[in-house]
Amino acid sequence: MAWVADRHHGNGTMTPSEKLDAILAAGQTPRIQDVVDCKRYKYVWGGEKAIRVGDWLVYIPHGLLSDGASCVPDRLPEAFFAHDRLYLSPWAYYRGVRKRLTRRQCDMMYLRIGLRRRVWLVVLEGAGLVFGAGRKAWNDYRSQNEDTLIESHTVPRAACWQLISNRTTDAEWIG
Repeated sequence: MAWVADRHHGNGTMTPSEKLDAILAAGQTPRIQDVVDCKRYKYVWGGEKAIRVGDWLVYIPHGLLSDGASCVPDRLPEAFFAHDRLYLSPWAYYRGVRKRLTRRQCDMMYLRIGLRRRVWLVVLEGAGLVFGAGRKAWNDYRSQNEDTLIESHTVPRAACWQLISNRTTDAEWIG
């Protein structure tokens, strides 16, 4: 597959989808480490399709990847992944109506999930985010295309992977 690495994007890199396609075209069974940069994206969502926060519903793509930079996902994965998803694309449903959220509203979602589950460290982290700890990441993401961000942070062909835990390295190809 060395020939494939030379052809895309002018810098010798391939997207995760291109890597997966090349592995499958070669008749091999993919390993997640061959498709996704697991050192960068240590965490993956394999939970519920949506997370409810009061009257809000946040849809989380199956296979959403995270680097764990904003907070510690092991404390409360649903808060962490809802927050990550909202930073990538700040849209959620309020009583069935799709609405765009502000940075502060996205940060409040994290805090509110922590409150609901009584995970006080998440509540404290959420308060830090509300007061601006995530502002740089928010601004970086807002300067990019939201659809591209979601795609670039999702395991290619996510339904074909068994996501055993929230650890990306635990994913297994099921085809």
